[in-house]
Amino acid sequence: MPRVSGSSTFEGVLIDWSLGQPVELPGLPVELLSKRQAAAELARRQRRQAMDAAYEAELILRLAELTPDGDDPQPGAPGTRAPGWSAGEDPVGVSEFFAGELALVLNRGRGTARHLHHRALAWRENLPATYAALAAGDLDVARAGALADVLGTTRPELARAVEARLLPEAVDLSVARLRARALELLAELDAVAADQRREQAKRRADVFLQPGHDGMATLGAELSADEAAEAYAVIDQLARLAKADGDERPIAAIRTELFSLLLRRPGGHGQPGVAAQL
Repeated sequence: MPRVSGSSTFEGVLIDWSLGQPVELPGLPVELLSKRQAAAELARRQRRQAMDAAYEAELILRLAELTPDGDDPQPGAPGTRAPGWSAGEDPVGVSEFFAGELALVLNRGRGTARHLHHRALAWRENLPATYAALAAGDLDVARAGALADVLGTTRPELARAVEARLLPEAVDLSVARLRARALELLAELDAVAADQRREQAKRRADVFLQPGHDGMATLGAELSADEAAEAYAVIDQLARLAKADGDERPIAAIRTELFSLLLRRPGGHGQPGVAAQL
């Protein structure tokens, strides 16, 4: 691992020594705690997780700062990313390879690494009060993340206006309700921005395949709400027709099979066969 240098030789040595220390997780003797004490310790750990998330975001932003795009291949050079394969989400000035490097550091997927970087940027640039509350342990990671998801791609001044109205009541709202309120306020304060956000979401949408357990996997896609509702209604209606026709399986199993059949179209009249390498 590369050596870390501070602003002086002494500081650099001290930082290197600190990073070389074993990771410890101090905690209370759980078996001795009362119910009240266990609950209090859980609440304290929630605050600690929030503070750790803010610190993690700060570290990610520092890594990004130290990974500029100056050495990236220029357009037309070997290794340049082909246009049309990305939604154009890479932050300006940061190497296009940063997500891969961060994924390696975190031992996570590139998509997760990119999400964490964008979330950190949203907190710093658009939601400074949210970031401060997170760092102080006053706002949990889930709620701070929901605000970043909704307000991270809009104009900073608009994001901060929504933040100012929502943050005082954020801890009293469920994560889903907080997200919904942020969207409502965004549309109320700037309908054009809400439309722009929807268009950006459409450009970022993708189909995903997520491995599961027991030989199963999840196949999904991000769609506009009306398209998703329409697609589900079609599958559900077909499943109910099959159920009424005597299919004794649970309706969820019928819906799942119909979803697979409609996509893979095995034996469809006049349609080419579909095959995949497993």
